[in-house]
Amino acid sequence: MKKTLFIFSCLIALHCSSQKNEDPKLIGKWEGMLKDLETTNIMGKIVLEFTKDGKFIQYVGEGKMQNSLESTYIIKDHKIIAIDNATKEKDETDYLIKNDTLTITYQGIENKYVKLK
Repeated sequence: MKKTLFIFSCLIALHCSSQKNEDPKLIGKWEGMLKDLETTNIMGKIVLEFTKDGKFIQYVGEGKMQNSLESTYIIKDHKIIAIDNATKEKDETDYLIKNDTLTITYQGIENKYVKLK
Protein backbone atom coordinates (compact mmCIF):
# COMPACT_ATOMS: atom_id res chain seq x y z
CA MET A 1 0.00 0.00 0.00
CA LYS A 2 2.78 2.47 0.94
CA LYS A 3 4.62 1.58 -2.25
CA THR A 4 1.49 2.22 -4.35
CA LEU A 5 0.86 5.54 -2.59
CA PHE A 6 4.47 6.62 -3.19
CA ILE A 7 4.27 5.77 -6.92
CA PHE A 8 0.92 7.56 -7.20
CA SER A 9 2.39 10.66 -5.49
CA CYS A 10 5.36 10.65 -7.88
CA LEU A 11 3.05 10.38 -10.88
CA ILE A 12 0.97 13.33 -9.67
CA ALA A 13 4.10 15.44 -9.12
CA LEU A 14 5.43 14.62 -12.58
CA HIS A 15 2.06 15.33 -14.17
CA CYS A 16 1.78 18.73 -12.48
CA SER A 17 5.28 19.78 -13.46
CA SER A 18 4.82 18.60 -17.04
CA GLN A 19 1.78 20.84 -17.45
CA LYS A 20 3.92 23.93 -16.91
CA ASN A 21 4.41 24.91 -20.52
CA GLU A 22 7.74 26.72 -20.79
CA ASP A 23 9.57 28.40 -23.63
CA PRO A 24 13.31 28.63 -22.88
CA LYS A 25 13.78 31.07 -25.79
CA LEU A 26 11.64 33.62 -23.89
CA ILE A 27 13.91 33.72 -20.81
CA GLY A 28 15.98 36.91 -20.62
CA LYS A 29 15.60 40.64 -21.28
CA TRP A 30 13.95 42.15 -24.32
CA GLU A 31 14.11 45.84 -25.31
CA GLY A 32 11.51 47.73 -27.29
CA MET A 33 9.38 50.83 -27.46
CA LEU A 34 6.18 51.32 -25.47
CA LYS A 35 3.18 52.25 -27.61
CA ASP A 36 -0.01 53.99 -26.56
CA LEU A 37 -2.93 51.55 -26.92
CA GLU A 38 -5.26 54.18 -28.41
CA THR A 39 -2.99 56.12 -30.77
CA THR A 40 -0.13 53.59 -31.21
CA ASN A 41 2.28 56.53 -30.75
CA ILE A 42 5.62 55.64 -29.18
CA MET A 43 5.74 56.72 -25.53
CA GLY A 44 9.22 55.59 -24.52
CA LYS A 45 11.57 52.71 -23.93
CA ILE A 46 10.52 49.46 -22.27
CA VAL A 47 12.48 46.38 -21.24
CA LEU A 48 10.69 43.11 -20.56
CA GLU A 49 12.37 40.48 -18.40
CA PHE A 50 11.21 36.88 -18.18
CA THR A 51 12.92 34.69 -15.58
CA LYS A 52 13.15 30.90 -15.30
CA ASP A 53 11.20 30.96 -12.03
CA GLY A 54 8.13 32.61 -13.60
CA LYS A 55 8.74 36.29 -12.83
CA PHE A 56 7.83 38.91 -15.41
CA ILE A 57 9.29 42.38 -14.86
CA GLN A 58 8.60 45.43 -17.03
CA TYR A 59 11.07 48.33 -16.84
CA VAL A 60 9.39 51.43 -18.26
CA GLY A 61 11.31 54.63 -18.99
CA GLU A 62 14.96 55.42 -18.44
CA GLY A 63 17.26 56.72 -15.71
CA LYS A 64 15.54 58.40 -12.76
CA MET A 65 12.22 58.21 -14.59
CA GLN A 66 12.33 54.40 -14.83
CA ASN A 67 9.59 52.42 -13.11
CA SER A 68 9.36 48.67 -12.77
CA LEU A 69 6.26 46.51 -12.60
CA GLU A 70 6.61 42.96 -11.34
CA SER A 71 4.21 40.12 -11.99
CA THR A 72 4.33 36.43 -12.76
CA TYR A 73 3.71 34.62 -16.01
CA ILE A 74 2.91 31.27 -17.54
CA ILE A 75 2.99 30.11 -21.14
CA LYS A 76 -0.05 28.36 -22.59
CA ASP A 77 -0.96 27.69 -26.23
CA HIS A 78 1.63 30.16 -27.59
CA LYS A 79 0.34 32.88 -25.27
CA ILE A 80 1.97 34.71 -22.40
CA ILE A 81 -0.42 34.95 -19.47
CA ALA A 82 0.79 37.62 -17.04
CA ILE A 83 -0.70 37.70 -13.54
CA ASP A 84 -0.46 40.98 -11.62
CA ASN A 85 1.02 40.36 -8.15
CA ALA A 86 -1.21 42.91 -6.41
CA THR A 87 -4.59 42.51 -8.11
CA LYS A 88 -4.22 38.92 -9.47
CA GLU A 89 -5.66 40.18 -12.78
CA LYS A 90 -4.59 38.20 -15.84
CA ASP A 91 -3.53 39.62 -19.20
CA GLU A 92 -3.13 37.32 -22.16
CA THR A 93 -0.96 38.13 -25.19
CA ASP A 94 0.04 36.27 -28.32
CA TYR A 95 3.77 36.05 -28.92
CA LEU A 96 6.24 34.84 -31.51
CA ILE A 97 10.01 34.55 -31.27
CA LYS A 98 12.03 34.61 -34.48
CA ASN A 99 15.81 34.80 -34.15
CA ASP A 100 16.48 37.58 -31.60
CA THR A 101 13.11 39.30 -32.06
CA LEU A 102 10.09 38.85 -29.80
CA THR A 103 6.79 39.99 -31.29
CA ILE A 104 3.94 40.50 -28.82
CA THR A 105 0.41 41.28 -29.94
CA TYR A 106 -1.69 42.88 -27.20
CA GLN A 107 -5.19 44.24 -27.85
CA GLY A 108 -4.50 44.26 -31.58
CA ILE A 109 -1.25 46.23 -31.33
CA GLU A 110 1.97 44.52 -32.35
CA ASN A 111 5.19 45.37 -30.52
CA LYS A 112 8.64 44.07 -31.39
CA TYR A 113 11.43 43.58 -28.86
CA VAL A 114 15.09 42.71 -29.42
CA LYS A 115 16.83 40.31 -27.05
CA LEU A 116 19.52 41.98 -24.93
CA LYS A 117 22.78 40.08 -24.73
